Amino acid sequence: MARTIVSAGTTLAMLLGMCAAAAAQDNLFKDFTYGSPQKAYTAAKGFYDCTEYVGAAAMCKDDVDFNGEKFSLALFFSDAKLTTVSLVSRFDQDLYASALGALRQSLTLVAMSDGKTQLDLFELKWRSPDQEDYAARLSSYERAGAKSGDFTYTFLEGVDVRSNYPSMSAMLSASVRSIRAAELLLTGQGEDAGVVINFSRQGGRR
Repeated sequence: MARTIVSAGTTLAMLLGMCAAAAAQDNLFKDFTYGSPQKAYTAAKGFYDCTEYVGAAAMCKDDVDFNGEKFSLALFFSDAKLTTVSLVSRFDQDLYASALGALRQSLTLVAMSDGKTQLDLFELKWRSPDQEDYAARLSSYERAGAKSGDFTYTFLEGVDVRSNYPSMSAMLSASVRSIRAAELLLTGQGEDAGVVINFSRQGGRR
């Protein structure tokens, strides 16, 4: 599990800059609030400092529940304020399918990436002549990418890819407030394979 958390920490350290401009009282996951102080997450509450393991300012906690499955939790901070919540687990097909299904139900899938390319579903909507073509392209990309050992699903809360925005970046740039985001990552292969879910906030002008 330590190697999986280290891998997650490396990924998240690169993503911390994407979490600016969020409102102070927005929950990222359960009752973990964006901007809450690092000092609130104490050993008495089951948290421990895992900065050395992940390479960024972080507090961790074991056996946190998400959709009936157990994950290791990592909280990432900037200037001692919470910016990202990460759930980490070794890969398990049932756990992966359950987590993906839960995110699809509560949030909107807006993009997928295989580590080399990205499929922006806002852009795909404009390129596809009809819904059948849209669904076929999405399914093909997902099938191929999920086998690569490095695949990311990006979800946003309260958005609609059928809107008039030509791309996800255009939609995020136009948003007045930051938007709750979740990324489900499939990382590594073999015994190093893992599932990581990042909750953050993206976009927004305030």
